[in-house]
Amino acid sequence: MRSLERNKVTIYFALYNGMQPVLDEWGNDTGQVAPSYSNPLKIKIRVSPNKGESQSQAFGLSLDYDRTMVGTDNFPITETSVLWIDTLPVIETNGTTTTPFDYTVKRVAKDINEKQYAVKKVVK
Repeated sequence: MRSLERNKVTIYFALYNGMQPVLDEWGNDTGQVAPSYSNPLKIKIRVSPNKGESQSQAFGLSLDYDRTMVGTDNFPITETSVLWIDTLPVIETNGTTTTPFDYTVKRVAKDINEKQYAVKKVVK
């Protein structure tokens, strides 16, 4: 029931690629590193309107999250992935985006038939 097509919304996600060196405007290494993510990928998944309460706490009581996502498809979303839910990214012709992500994945709960994701809003 949670994964009916009419309940799904389009979101974008990007996978974590690791830490990359930060370069200055001339291409020189600054000695700093920053997280690197893949190009955003589009999926359709059920996203809750807000945290709310249910009969069971799939992620426990101490995890701080704002929304949940539920899907029966096997998406490669992990706890290091970033999401665009409330704001859709502007995708350039090369597949990249400069639109900042608005959610991070806090926890993934796998079940026999579905995966649940606890996501947290990024404070800008």
